Amino acid sequence: MKLARLWLLVLVSASLILSACGGTSKPAAEGESVQEAVVALPTDIVQLDPLDIGDAPSSTVAAQIMEALVQRDENGNIQGALAESWETSPDGRVWTFHLRQGVKFHDGSDFNAEVVKWHFDRILSDPDAPQRFRKQWSDIIEKVETPDDYTVVVTLKSPNAAFLDLVILTNAGMIWSKANFEKLGAKEAALHPVGTGPFIFESWEPGQKVVLKRNPDYWGGAPKLETLIFRPIAESNTQVIELETGGIHIATKLGLEDVQRLQNDPNVEVLTTPAYQVRFFTLNLKRPLMQDPAVRQALNYAFDRTSTIQTLVGSMGVPSESSVLPVASWAHPEKGSLPSYGYDPEKAKEVLLAAGYELKDGRLYRDGQPVEILFITPNGRYFGDREIAEVAKKAWEKVGFTVTLKVMEWAPYLEEVQAGNYDVAVLGWNQSSPEPSIFFDPLVKTGGRANYSGYSDPELDEWLTQGVQTTDMAERKALYEKAAQRVEENAWFVPLYNEMKVAGVRKEVKGYIHTPAFTRYNTIYIGK
Repeated sequence: MKLARLWLLVLVSASLILSACGGTSKPAAEGESVQEAVVALPTDIVQLDPLDIGDAPSSTVAAQIMEALVQRDENGNIQGALAESWETSPDGRVWTFHLRQGVKFHDGSDFNAEVVKWHFDRILSDPDAPQRFRKQWSDIIEKVETPDDYTVVVTLKSPNAAFLDLVILTNAGMIWSKANFEKLGAKEAALHPVGTGPFIFESWEPGQKVVLKRNPDYWGGAPKLETLIFRPIAESNTQVIELETGGIHIATKLGLEDVQRLQNDPNVEVLTTPAYQVRFFTLNLKRPLMQDPAVRQALNYAFDRTSTIQTLVGSMGVPSESSVLPVASWAHPEKGSLPSYGYDPEKAKEVLLAAGYELKDGRLYRDGQPVEILFITPNGRYFGDREIAEVAKKAWEKVGFTVTLKVMEWAPYLEEVQAGNYDVAVLGWNQSSPEPSIFFDPLVKTGGRANYSGYSDPELDEWLTQGVQTTDMAERKALYEKAAQRVEENAWFVPLYNEMKVAGVRKEVKGYIHTPAFTRYNTIYIGK
């Protein structure tokens, strides 16, 4: 094994020297660092039309080229980007943005209110535009007006305290050049995007690399990097080897063993932070069995969540108390304040027997029929998904359930989830913001866009509506704490963990800021 690994390292190193995918683009002067950084992505980008970006790698690359009116800083606070300032009307319906003046797109065209309105109108009403964000925006926005060249006024249909997170911080909020769009057309512009960001798109070789160049005229100050390269590397072990040998500077896909290995490498720093990413078992209330609260409570009691997550996830995640709200959110309740079922298999049996189920020869029956659960999971979509599901299956069988576990590839798995063909499913929800409404509203509000399991609680719905209509932060926090309490009382989920955002960074990389939100690479440079 040692000899095989040595040869693998030799081959990788040789390929890096010969390949144009990584390495440096020009020799450095003596004592000078070449300002080129290579970042690994878990998959290749798809395309870069901001209205149609639905994957994290494309979002990551696009966010270096294009910008929104506002952005989040490393502490999660909203700050100006293409808008220098903004204010809201007393009723919370009218948002006025004062745009940054003197900003140019990479093609030399002007950034102004006309371009912003064109961008918004394309999302709201252009029949030829992608539909991915259409409903989200049209449900919120009534109209967009431009009283002068550097002022944009957005009128909402109703007050919405989460407007900046729900709309301006989505992928569709990234604004690109109208001139480039009209010159190339939508399809070609998506492959050759032009923005106002710190880096300029140069080229994309599908499956190989995306190359960005420094924007010397960036309004926020030119990056120190001359070149930023993104390479798709699907296997975490390959990312680790490339990181160790210098083929890449930053690895973004690491497993638990990879982290442990890299922590012993003096040339690499491993950075982790709780991300805005929740993982859970969702229990399908559209199926008769899961409509019984006793069954849902028993599934929670019977599964030793804490030890399972400690063993299989370890430092790659933080055990969840709330099923749907990340621990990094400002609205997360105080630790220990939410209902917790704890690990108590005897209590699970007690709850089921009290509800009329029978236990014979170790198996549960209802009306003479075994109590059967169809449990589905992807394999590798979430950290430890299949392995955690296997542990849960055994735990539930020990209290008498008959469990069929179906392991599936992601695409057909998602179809089964959306069709409701399961009793229990392993799922997650990822966002780039701590705003609670973008977790609660889609996942548990009646009719939410990701509420595949049919959850519905009218009082909870009312709290969530109030949560976005009030601007008082203390009141919002109290409403979302009540919502989190109700979700756990209903036992709609078995909470698992919040996934950590993990990066392996070579020590010569300076200025890297590791945050739960999107990573911006204009702060980094290569030092000694």
